[in-house]
Amino acid sequence: MKTLIYNDDGWSSYMRYPAPMSPEDIVRATVGPVAGTGVQIYQFGSLGGHAVQYRSSFLPRVGDRMDRIDTMHVWRIRETLRSLDEQGTDPLRIVASACHRENMACQFSLRMNDAHHTYRRPDGSWYFPELLSGWLDAHPEALLPSGQLDYAHPDVHDYRLAQIREILDGYEVDGIDLDFTRFRPFFRAGAEDAGRHRMTELLCRLRDMTRASRRTLSARFEYDPRICLASGLAVDRWLANGLLDQVTLGGVGDHTPDAPADWWIEQARRSGCKVFPGIEGQLHWLVASGGGGTGLRPGNGVEDGFGPPSLPYLRAVAAAHYRNGADGVSLFNFTCADGPIARQSFIELSHPEAVFLGDKQYVMAVWPWDAQIFGSPWKSRFRVAPGEPSASCPLRVADDFDAALARNRMPAALLILDLAGVNRLDDIDVCINGASLAWNGYHYNHYDHGCWNDIVQFHVPARSLRAGDNDIELVRLRENEGFDGDIEVRKCILDLNYPPAFQPGSLKLADG
Repeated sequence: MKTLIYNDDGWSSYMRYPAPMSPEDIVRATVGPVAGTGVQIYQFGSLGGHAVQYRSSFLPRVGDRMDRIDTMHVWRIRETLRSLDEQGTDPLRIVASACHRENMACQFSLRMNDAHHTYRRPDGSWYFPELLSGWLDAHPEALLPSGQLDYAHPDVHDYRLAQIREILDGYEVDGIDLDFTRFRPFFRAGAEDAGRHRMTELLCRLRDMTRASRRTLSARFEYDPRICLASGLAVDRWLANGLLDQVTLGGVGDHTPDAPADWWIEQARRSGCKVFPGIEGQLHWLVASGGGGTGLRPGNGVEDGFGPPSLPYLRAVAAAHYRNGADGVSLFNFTCADGPIARQSFIELSHPEAVFLGDKQYVMAVWPWDAQIFGSPWKSRFRVAPGEPSASCPLRVADDFDAALARNRMPAALLILDLAGVNRLDDIDVCINGASLAWNGYHYNHYDHGCWNDIVQFHVPARSLRAGDNDIELVRLRENEGFDGDIEVRKCILDLNYPPAFQPGSLKLADG
């Protein structure tokens, strides 16, 4: 059985509900949906920790510095916090207690350089005024030009140590989680090498604090360790020296459905640190066939909408990581998803055998992982440039097709491509592992980032697939004279649909 970690940013889980919320209401909105499932660790945060939702001796509550509130969810948060304060409690205390009643660990999660408090509207007003803090006003010399913290400054270290000490002394949390994916940079440009030692010093002090109080220390990083190292995070030394009990992984941009966690698993295993690759719950997909992508209704997680992710998509991401030895998966921003997430998802993802034998939607990340793909132009990494004969990209698949064949449960496979720059489909040949694919007749033409794209589907012979990397290739068959654009894959999805274990017309259950 695998462990699931559920990350709650500390406000989006309960800002959706009428205020004031009672302690019981808070539990129903936070821990309730995942209690009794495969979620064994609940991470409850406070975003960047500058305005908080717990009782602090030196930090304001969310919204308390605002004279006028014209956003309902912010008003709800403030009123709920004030009501709970009158009752002698707060959301962090309520969530930690509820976790323990449900035999879950509760970790306080802190975004190490969250930038939400720095965002401004076109007219210069603050986008999130509820997150402003007097500490930030009083320490301009300790901030980067962006308004985020400069971890080269000693006041920032004192600030973070004081925050964590207050949590350790005042709350029955089981650990502290440091989120380094929200957001780079941590130092001024060019000061990363000099700052690496300073950040390691801070981590060592936090490790001493958590050990002394018999709490765990964990952290969230980007998948690519080179990015972490270049930004001043000595993650290789931290893992080698056993500074972390647990690592979760994620992206700065939208989501990373096929990012490898191999390096982290190999490095962490040496010190006994556990690794939990992340799955993003708020999927920012481009508008696809049938609409969606506007947030007006839940999307299905793959074709349209802003999430939540579908169960086949969740299975595919988890299966790939389980195949590489991950201890479980981290579920990040699921409290922000546009629509409910089936409770069955939190149960099934903890059982590898169910994951491996279930339908899946494998997605190739053709966008840059740091890009906000729903809002900014980007070039696909899977494209055939003018004059080039072909292009290919790998799609990692975790299914054991030999075992499926032995059990008479080979899946039906479908490749879905969102193509730009194609005149006729017979301008190109689409191949998987060298096998040419047949178009199944499905076609939808839709508008995306300045051009009309074609969503098409291809039948995939399941026996042409293999566990591990599968090479998907576009081969140019015809040039279109006068057209100087790329043939670009904007979306690439492999659907696998397994037959049911019970075969109609048979007198016995199929194996598995």
